Amino acid sequence: MAETAGPRSAIGQDLRAGRILLRASWRAAMGYRVSFLAMIIGGVALQGTQLLFIGVLLAKFNVIHGWRLNDIAFLFAMRLAAHAFYVVPFGALYSIDTAIQQGDVDRYLLRPAGIYLQVMTRYAPLAALGDALLGFGSLAIFAPQSAVSWTPGKVAFLIAALVSGGLVETGLQTLLAGLSFRMTSTASLRILADDTITRFSGYPLTMFNRWGFLSLTFVFPMAFIAYLPATVLLGRSDELPIPTWLAAASPLGGPIIFAAGLTLFNRMIRRYNSPGS
Repeated sequence: MAETAGPRSAIGQDLRAGRILLRASWRAAMGYRVSFLAMIIGGVALQGTQLLFIGVLLAKFNVIHGWRLNDIAFLFAMRLAAHAFYVVPFGALYSIDTAIQQGDVDRYLLRPAGIYLQVMTRYAPLAALGDALLGFGSLAIFAPQSAVSWTPGKVAFLIAALVSGGLVETGLQTLLAGLSFRMTSTASLRILADDTITRFSGYPLTMFNRWGFLSLTFVFPMAFIAYLPATVLLGRSDELPIPTWLAAASPLGGPIIFAAGLTLFNRMIRRYNSPGS
């Protein structure tokens, strides 16, 4: 009986450890109130420039690839709210290179908690709270103004899509972070991925033509973060060069991509070479 309960017990212990470590890192970060507020404001300003840029474009051209202001704003809000589900709990993955180069992973290997868990709780990414504040605030404002006729089912689909979008971004960053155990540094790749998502995932991706869209769906799966579920909610999935059922099933993409990224991360740990510090 003890052997049967073992795996579940281990998962429960990891979840408890993660909750404790995350709480400790956030509590420590919030101890510096001026820095705490400054980072939140900085996060809002950084992401807010994207919304401002979209507003300027639409003020000039009125429409982007058939999408008007309200629907573009809703897509942007979905993208940013989904981003918050990644960057608030998992934003410390950015520090993976430092953990490897400074030999912190040596200590992680000696502790009972998993390496992934310890990396993601290295510090609290305060600017992420600004992303969350703007993302959920924008969603609260723009969702009612969009062309979506809201029902309980569509609200449930939206929530699933946001969580899944966060897992897509987390999975991509986790996969690239895992490569750091072999390459020592993947900061440039992770920044490129983050910058690509920030710059382009708030726009209708079909504007990149058929092959561009397919690349951003099946090669670099950015479309699963917000665009595919947004087309379903807005009733625009007939514009896609992929089956409608795939767009409707897009919230399943997050868990799959995250599981793939975490599997690679755990396998690449075997390639870790201590710097000897």
